[in-house]
Amino acid sequence: MYGFKGGVGRSPPSLNRDSEAQQAEFTRIAGKFMGPNHRRGHTYTWLPNHLADGRRQTSPRSFLTALRTAVDTTVHTYAKHSSPLHWDAIKQGVQKASTGRVKEIGEDLPWVASTVAPLQGLQVPIAQEDILRRWTERDLRSLLRRQAENSSDDEAVRTGPQHLDDYPRLVDELISLGIMTRRVNGKLDLPDVYRVAFGLGRRGGVPRVNA
Repeated sequence: MYGFKGGVGRSPPSLNRDSEAQQAEFTRIAGKFMGPNHRRGHTYTWLPNHLADGRRQTSPRSFLTALRTAVDTTVHTYAKHSSPLHWDAIKQGVQKASTGRVKEIGEDLPWVASTVAPLQGLQVPIAQEDILRRWTERDLRSLLRRQAENSSDDEAVRTGPQHLDDYPRLVDELISLGIMTRRVNGKLDLPDVYRVAFGLGRRGGVPRVNA
């Protein structure tokens, strides 16, 4: 699951693409479970699963940010914990990584942030018509047009939505970018790496970032 490259601080050969060795080492560092028992999930799979986008890709920066935050939080808040990383500290790491990832998206693709920001406070999974209704209420179309008008032609082609006047097609674009996913029942979801910082809820999921 985790890949390692050689260099300064080179990992042991047994950890290089050996998932069983990686899992054993990560369990030694973070414990086996994301809570007092297995019901909260296993630490080894939980972290990358909650940092992955809709295309199941995890940014190395997000992964390192989450781990760095988890270490700092454990040291300052859970110093007596039996493992170097506490499960709640790992969750806070995902919150921090989500904030960073959303900031990157806002800089690289401003229109994406503009389409997801109006959904703050909603809970996923969510029906597509509920998203389209919220966009209509917030007049997203006008906002996207103003953004396009304030952009150069080259920038608009490179970073702007292809169908800013067609809300269902906007959903398809967000899915293609990995910002959203569609479940088998047709409802739309956001991966935690985006959902948390954008302020959408999920029952039993990583808590939203408080403003």
